[in-house]
Amino acid sequence: MKQLFDASSLVIVGVSERPGNLGQNILKNLINWGYEGRIYCVNPKGGEALGYKLYPSVSDIPESVDLGVIFIPAPAIPEVVEECGEKGIKWLAIPTGGFDEFSGDGANTSDSLVRAARKYGIRFIGPNCLTVINAHNGLCLPFVLIPPELPRGGVSIVAQSGGIGLNFLARLNDSNTGFAKFISIGNKTDLDEADYLRYLGGDDDTRVICMYLEDVNRGRALLETACEIEKPILIFKSNVEPTTQMSAQSHTAALANDDDVLEGALRQAGIIRVHRLSHLAGYAKVFSLPPLRGKRIALVSPTGGVLVLAADHCARRGFEFPELPPSLVEDIQGRLRAGVIRISNPMDLGDVHDADARVDIVDSLMQQDFIDGVILVLIARISTAGKVTTGGIHGLEKNILPDLGALIKKHNKPLVFSLLASTEVRYEARRMVDYPIFTDAEEAVDAAAVLRDHSMRRMPTGD
Repeated sequence: MKQLFDASSLVIVGVSERPGNLGQNILKNLINWGYEGRIYCVNPKGGEALGYKLYPSVSDIPESVDLGVIFIPAPAIPEVVEECGEKGIKWLAIPTGGFDEFSGDGANTSDSLVRAARKYGIRFIGPNCLTVINAHNGLCLPFVLIPPELPRGGVSIVAQSGGIGLNFLARLNDSNTGFAKFISIGNKTDLDEADYLRYLGGDDDTRVICMYLEDVNRGRALLETACEIEKPILIFKSNVEPTTQMSAQSHTAALANDDDVLEGALRQAGIIRVHRLSHLAGYAKVFSLPPLRGKRIALVSPTGGVLVLAADHCARRGFEFPELPPSLVEDIQGRLRAGVIRISNPMDLGDVHDADARVDIVDSLMQQDFIDGVILVLIARISTAGKVTTGGIHGLEKNILPDLGALIKKHNKPLVFSLLASTEVRYEARRMVDYPIFTDAEEAVDAAAVLRDHSMRRMPTGD
């Protein structure tokens, strides 16, 4: 499958000179994303689009081609697949809809597509999808325009719905988290989620794998593949209620699976099941932190109400709060302004108003051997002039966000940080740092639990 994502040449079948042609969007994406491979375009009428010659057919292309992108009406696709086979093309991306998700005639066309592909040993993604993006080489094949400024990183997404996949990319962008591969799989007529999982498991650019699935074609293959992969794998599975199954089938020809059986099987394979789509990006970004090798944490916040709420949720998620030694308590107590708060774990820092002191306290907690990680919840503020402060932290003029990031690297322990703030303030804060910033205390705790469970599962066991 590497030839699909690292193709050094490709042909787009279905580009025309006509304004608004969706095939042109594929070409524009490749140009905008800086794809450096050779690009050929095919249209039976010939001509030129965006400075690229339109060849009458695939066979007219003068050189060999690694990858074919076929975006023409469904009934005409099997014949073009034959042409690609004669040309020696072994990988195809087929975004066109109108196959088995559409009608009986569409199902017949799908059968013809499969026969043509198998005749020449061709593998393909789709149909009925946005196909793929490789963020690290500019291979961007969706027929909708994708902003090239999306951050590159280590999170890869496999999505049975193109719209859900794009929404996930937008959420990653909002949290300043980069992606590596985007795979919109559509009808899964040939390659399916198990194939993509195996590829991403061996992909050097991918550090975290996220999947949105409406059904599972080969459950055993998916689970066996997952067991061989050390990387975090997160799955959001929709189409679990009887009332949603018909709409899902009309969308991507998906059929539901037994959700209770799937839940248990995913757990056994070490796959992280995500039950809210909004959490998928949040859980993915937590894996940019060091492993959380145990359940012993320090919980810190300058506001008592938030501290109580977060502590309750920590208890529900199985965390423990180790008692702090008297020497550490005495040192922190000496940094209080009024001395009216009793220092313990969870820790209320509402009486600590010095920025450096807060950083030093978190530093002291993270260096303790009996603490596996720290969950820190702070509150952002807006200055009296109505402007967002550079620090973005309530009660502090200094920007301590970079100092917090330095502590993560210094101790090689996770600092799971939540910033209670407006969207504007949180967006600015996320652009300042390279570690995740969560929206609220409960989201931070949930993400920490996901990181802990994966880290402890992957820890070596004794004899």
